[in-house]
Amino acid sequence: MIARLYRPPGGRRQVIAVSRQEAAQLPPLLTLAVISITAPDRARAKLPPIAHMLRLSFADVDFDRRELSERARQKLPQAFQHEQAIAIHTFVRGLPPTVASIVVHCEGGFSRSSAIALGLANHYGYEAWVKDEASANRSVLNRLLEHGATP
Repeated sequence: MIARLYRPPGGRRQVIAVSRQEAAQLPPLLTLAVISITAPDRARAKLPPIAHMLRLSFADVDFDRRELSERARQKLPQAFQHEQAIAIHTFVRGLPPTVASIVVHCEGGFSRSSAIALGLANHYGYEAWVKDEASANRSVLNRLLEHGATP
């Protein structure tokens, strides 16, 4: 993953989904932006000094599923919100053109971070690097795409 940061695809931005542990080892590059996602009951991730960083906190709940477990229902008030989708798009649109890579991290690097990476790739045409597309949280992905056109 680190090698990709030094050799981004020519002419377009890339977005990379990683785990919290991987994000803690990022080099502080001027061409890098980070979207840091933590669970509401977890402390903020300890990350290197990155000039362009957005920190969000929301539960990993796929609320579009027809049947939710009791545990998932309890987390619904802390699930991905409209305001967070808008914050992501505002952050990305405000990045300088020198930023070639956006790293999105959550705890494991599979669900929330993959959803955001795929959503940004879909909406802005970025090249996406995710570990397992099938594990992406579909609710987060759908909300991010729904709110992409909102100024």
